[in-house]
Amino acid sequence: MEASEKSGVVHISKQGPPSVLEYTNEFVGTPGNNQVLIRQHAIALNFVDVMFRNGSFPLKQFPATIGVEAAGVVEAVGPHAGEWALGDRVGYYFSLGAYAERRLIHKDELIRLPQDISFDQAAALMAKGLTARMLVKQAYPVQAGDVVLVHAAVGGVGSLVSRWAKSLGATVIGTVGNASKKVLAESQGTDLVIALDSENIAEQVHAFTHGTGVHAVFDGVGKATFSKSAPLVKSSGSIVLYGNASGSPKIDTDFLASRNISLVRPSLGQYLPDKQHVNVAVDELFEAVRTGILGDIKPAIYALSEVSRAHDDLEASRTTGSVVLRP
Repeated sequence: MEASEKSGVVHISKQGPPSVLEYTNEFVGTPGNNQVLIRQHAIALNFVDVMFRNGSFPLKQFPATIGVEAAGVVEAVGPHAGEWALGDRVGYYFSLGAYAERRLIHKDELIRLPQDISFDQAAALMAKGLTARMLVKQAYPVQAGDVVLVHAAVGGVGSLVSRWAKSLGATVIGTVGNASKKVLAESQGTDLVIALDSENIAEQVHAFTHGTGVHAVFDGVGKATFSKSAPLVKSSGSIVLYGNASGSPKIDTDFLASRNISLVRPSLGQYLPDKQHVNVAVDELFEAVRTGILGDIKPAIYALSEVSRAHDDLEASRTTGSVVLRP
């Protein structure tokens, strides 16, 4: 496609419900200094997209294009971006403006994709997979013999955390929103699955651990789960709070201090401060895909033009695992 031709893009003119997402077509310019033009083959749907859309995170100007993660092929290279060439397979994991068929992006935000990693795998995995790696290897380094509790165990990050922790020798207890998701969680090797809509988490965990509790909790849900799982952590254990999908939790710091429980609130930027750290983490992530640690990566696919429906399904917990938008 020539740069002068229009291509698909999603705009929002204001923040709000999924209906504010508008699919249209527009011209994409040529790359400037340090920029690359890429045609995107797969665009990730992440919960952070919902937060940009609904107003939880501010946006400076409108119309705006949200989305932060995608994979595709280089179509044009601007001045001073000579490390990239036409046809290079690339991806990125946090650069606002991903909901587009083609886009301009700074050269330093791109990651080179190996030939054996598909566009769907890359878009489905980079942000979530790098987050999962950070959680189980850095925020709380999982050790063989640990018992860990993973909330939203069939979600995009939770499913990867469960599998990776299991590969490191941990016993994994996972929670799901409802009983219909238990079979999926069990199929990915989770040792005990608890449906929060119908089962008592404290009773289940105490029975499973013979009253000893868990070494660590990985919580990306927040308000709906934090207070329920904090009492289940062993003395000197850890709670890794990496997201607030249900809202910010009320944290009883006195209780945590009385049990010497560490509260960790990690961010990717904290653990991936420069390109060297990113490259090491990405190589490790792709190797985990090759060796099967993360299972068979088959994200649910929506057309980019159906992005409103995809957001609605994500917020209603009708999705499991990763979701990719196809331009």
